[in-house]
Amino acid sequence: MDKIGRNDPCPCGSGKKYKKCCLGKLPLEKITKNGLRHPLLPNYRHIDYGVPVLNEDFFKHNSVHEISAPRLVYSILLSPEISNLASQISNSVLERGKDEASLIENASDAKALIELMRNEPDSLNHERLIAKALEFKEESIPLILEELKEPPNSAFVELAIRIIHSSEIDCSKNLVKIIEENRIDAYSVSLLCMLLGFHEGHEVEKLLWDYFHYFKEHFEDETYSDGPLLGLSELKARRKERTSEENN
Repeated sequence: MDKIGRNDPCPCGSGKKYKKCCLGKLPLEKITKNGLRHPLLPNYRHIDYGVPVLNEDFFKHNSVHEISAPRLVYSILLSPEISNLASQISNSVLERGKDEASLIENASDAKALIELMRNEPDSLNHERLIAKALEFKEESIPLILEELKEPPNSAFVELAIRIIHSSEIDCSKNLVKIIEENRIDAYSVSLLCMLLGFHEGHEVEKLLWDYFHYFKEHFEDETYSDGPLLGLSELKARRKERTSEENN
């Protein structure tokens, strides 16, 4: 990837020179919301790590962290019944979140649910909210995609990922466009990359490849790289499964 010169246009898209804008801030510029801090990334057009090479050697030398948020969300996508069971048990012994639960159950349209998502609902109500959003999925998914252009908080993104995946609506083109055309924080991009791994396409593969290497280079002490790596692993697994089916 070419190094940004001091007099080059700033990658944030402001129109100013890099030295007059984000020099010294990217990729360390921070956004703070609800006590969570994640770096705001430069525009994707400034991130390029060449042609993806997803061979055995790549996966042999790159692995996800033992514990990370992207890995946890990925596990929930693969085994939602575990999260559902945990939610049922928690709701049976804890009393909090009852008023919010009532608001979710009585929501009459997708807009009301999206507003609840924006306000970081109690974790005890996540499963209930996801199920309700799926009842209005034709209306809720477009609203969620619009919000993802500037995610209000990390909890919103986590819920959005689960709703989109469970809806079985192919939003891959929308998600790629959201990442390419908007400046989003690292955690959100990491989770979106993980979700994109459930979809085929050279454009998806290239995007995940670029962000995996970007995160590894700029955030080696963080776990953001797990999102795109899990996405690439999912791509590989799906291709292997498809090839096996074709051979049989």
